Amino acid sequence: MKILSSEDIQKALVQQASNLKIQTEDALHKLKKSYAREHNVDLPSNFKLQEAYEALIKEGWKGDSALQRLLRKRKIRTLSGVTVVTVLTKPYPCPGKCVFCPTEPGMPKSYLSNEPGAMRAVLDDFHPRDQVATRLNSLTRQGHETDKIEMIVLGGTFLSYDKKYRTEFIKSLFDACNVSTSRTLKEAQTKNESARHRIIGLSIETRSDSITKEAIKHLRKLGVTKIQLGIQHLDQKILDFVKRGETTVQMAHAIKLLRDSGFKIAIHLMPNLPGSTPKKDLKMIDECFKNPDFKPDQIKLYPCVVVPYSELESWWKNGKYKSYSDKIILNLLEEMQLRVPEYVRIERLYRDIPGESILAGSRVTNMRQILEDRAKKDPKKDCHCIRCREIKGEAYNKDSVKLKTIEYEAGGGKEFFLSFVNIEDKLCALLRLRFPSRESQKSHFLPELRNAAIIRELHVYGAQVELGDTKKGASQHAGLGKRLLKEAESLAKLAGFPRLAVISGIGVRPYYKKQGYKLEGTYMTKKI
Repeated sequence: MKILSSEDIQKALVQQASNLKIQTEDALHKLKKSYAREHNVDLPSNFKLQEAYEALIKEGWKGDSALQRLLRKRKIRTLSGVTVVTVLTKPYPCPGKCVFCPTEPGMPKSYLSNEPGAMRAVLDDFHPRDQVATRLNSLTRQGHETDKIEMIVLGGTFLSYDKKYRTEFIKSLFDACNVSTSRTLKEAQTKNESARHRIIGLSIETRSDSITKEAIKHLRKLGVTKIQLGIQHLDQKILDFVKRGETTVQMAHAIKLLRDSGFKIAIHLMPNLPGSTPKKDLKMIDECFKNPDFKPDQIKLYPCVVVPYSELESWWKNGKYKSYSDKIILNLLEEMQLRVPEYVRIERLYRDIPGESILAGSRVTNMRQILEDRAKKDPKKDCHCIRCREIKGEAYNKDSVKLKTIEYEAGGGKEFFLSFVNIEDKLCALLRLRFPSRESQKSHFLPELRNAAIIRELHVYGAQVELGDTKKGASQHAGLGKRLLKEAESLAKLAGFPRLAVISGIGVRPYYKKQGYKLEGTYMTKKI
């Protein structure tokens, strides 16, 4: 009897799983146990089976896309319809003097060298192209499709970096995804429209006081579609106390400029700051969504912690600052997320700082999971943000979804949050449509946006489907995006707008061209 190698056993298991059309984790686990008993080997991991899958492909096997999705490690990374790739800019001075921010030597402001994302950046010497290549290789080995990339650039205040560095950094991101080197940024962007790894969204983080009309023009040339703003709090006394160096007036002005230019807006809020209280933090979240000057699309809730290399470290040592208890923070975050509207996505409830770097403050890293478990016991505590309502990998009948419309005032204009949900109110697709403020409609500093309604975001949820793959039941090929576009066009036309503009990611431009849009400036536009 021939003794099979572990690699041969894993290949045989993969092919058997495909032949049996295994589609669930439980069924796959039973097959693994059967093979382990039969061949007297340890239970193979999904990662090992993914390697066997890739080896079979190289040997000429046609493959099984449904099985590959089942084998993926950390499936959650692509269940929102895109693959997120995060990179860090090089260390560079930040104009801010915030007491809570670490200034570790050799690191960008506010980042520590032992944070997971920062560690990867350090290994690649902060080179943008190397960081992307390393991440794409890792994701591919884990079995994720990497056709649709949401690129997130972190590293302090992006707009404080030298303009040439910013441009070269972003160009290198496109070169990495194109797997080729272009002479100019524009050439790299054009290549990316048909590249294997298309950047469909590009995000940077910066301060509100760095947002100007000229800065926005530059960001659009780079292809940026989303801005992360470090707001931290909406109580001016607290902002002054922690030396933020910004005013709420500046914050509101920046958000209005960005919104009228089509950007998706994410803001960072920090409960537990020096000078604050749980009551003030709840007032902050209420102000955030009741005041039309704010109302962001996404938020990150980062409870303040004391870390090395920060001024707050000395405040804490001298007794000038004391953190809330874990119990207070958990109860506070629970109450805060219940006050977040369903048109908002709560990106994070805790920053990924290693426990050994937290001198004071909560070390409970699984806060979201704890709150989700609480909600299972008490539905009244269930969060209704976008992230909690995403359809993820679930199947649904595209003909049974219903259209929901939420209309609200923001930044002197009108916002429409259009979405398709299934019978369980799971979110299958969304579109953000804006009717800009009147002064912006008539004399926008970007000519292509004059007299135009703006689509700020179009997103179809569900497991990411590889370009060209038409897997039955996959939400990304149910035509929901086209239906939302038609609804947006109808609303804009009814309101008297002659044109519609989309702040499209570079890699999504071909999709909009198929829907009758053309490139005008840096936006995809259409006469309606």
